[in-house]
Amino acid sequence: MRLLTLAALAATLAFFAAPASAQTESEPACTAGDAEACFYTGAEYAQGIGAPEDKQKAASFFLKSCDMGIPDGCTTTGYFYTNGDGNVPKDVVKGVEYMERACAMGHVDGCDKSIGHRLSATSPAHDFTKAVATAKAACEAGVENPCFWGLYWGWDGNEGKYPAMINMANAGWFAERTCNKYHDEMGCSVAARVYADPGAPTFDAQKGLTYSLIRCDEQNSGGDCRNVAGVYLDIEEYELGALYLRHACNKGHTDSCDRATEWETYNKELAEYEAWMAEIKAMIDTPLAEGRYGDAVSAAINSAGSKSLAERTILATKAAGRMDQVSTTDLYAAALWFQSGPVRAAADAELSARGTGLQGTFGTGTNEPGMADARWKELYGASAPRYTSSSPSFSPPPMKSASQISAETKAKYRYAHCTMSGSNTSAKVCR
Repeated sequence: MRLLTLAALAATLAFFAAPASAQTESEPACTAGDAEACFYTGAEYAQGIGAPEDKQKAASFFLKSCDMGIPDGCTTTGYFYTNGDGNVPKDVVKGVEYMERACAMGHVDGCDKSIGHRLSATSPAHDFTKAVATAKAACEAGVENPCFWGLYWGWDGNEGKYPAMINMANAGWFAERTCNKYHDEMGCSVAARVYADPGAPTFDAQKGLTYSLIRCDEQNSGGDCRNVAGVYLDIEEYELGALYLRHACNKGHTDSCDRATEWETYNKELAEYEAWMAEIKAMIDTPLAEGRYGDAVSAAINSAGSKSLAERTILATKAAGRMDQVSTTDLYAAALWFQSGPVRAAADAELSARGTGLQGTFGTGTNEPGMADARWKELYGASAPRYTSSSPSFSPPPMKSASQISAETKAKYRYAHCTMSGSNTSAKVCR
């Protein structure tokens, strides 16, 4: 629908000027429900075209057109009241409220004039809270400037001009709109900072991560890449953490370069370890599934050298009643590795059944580790096998996130990461 103004109508309506009558030319169409005709009727009464000039009557028709979707009607009425035009009594507050109605409908001039009054300390309509509310309505209606005004007010009071308007919740609201709709760097940056700070009342893990990623991936902010890396490392997404440290380094955040190398090395070693463990697991799980318990125990002891895997396979063998499949050598190793507990008891019971022990005949001598090792060398010509833990011998390099997030915050970031659309989630972290 065309937006109309008094200035645009003046020349046209003057051409159709007629002697005063009880009703203007456009009024019947307005009465029939034509919104544009209602605006024309208001203009006719405002300028005395076809009827005596009557600004109050004009305002009623302008408001009617506004109610029917023409925001210029409210804006024009707002002018009448703020200026006390013609026979309309001056009422600045009422006039501003009419212009605010137009603003919420996307009328740029209504936004400019009404927000100007709300900000002006000398205007009777001065009200910062209503200025923010009007700017939000305008922003939602697609008027660009109020989105940025609200951002500047909330973030730093428009560089200190309006300190009373500083409000991080408002700053975040406008920052999201300016970032998402207009791809504004300041908007994205403010959104990242407002929402990513766990110590702030505005903290929102998903929004904080989302806008930090935008700043890193789309706006090349090395500092934001570093912050994203810190979040990923805290939630144990180590590969993504290393990736974003490298991004930070490449985007000029030099402090991240050594960290990126450390985490890349860690991830490589971890991948190699996990591949090795998968191979060992297959060496054990396959014979267990096939009922070859002795082979499974042998793999755990001699191939993996893993105490935890030896415990699992021996207990599974005992539960299956197949300790007879375990070689005497492997029983000796089990007895050496486990000084007490169910594994040692199972090994001792089987050695006893076979009439042997670490020192020869079961039950004679001592089974102390040192003497047992000497006996092993005597019997087999080499030292007894040694076990290792089933965890890697390396540990993650220390890395504190920029936000020093707590356990609760870590859980929120993990949830955000795992539920965000398109995230490269890992089953280990998100399951």
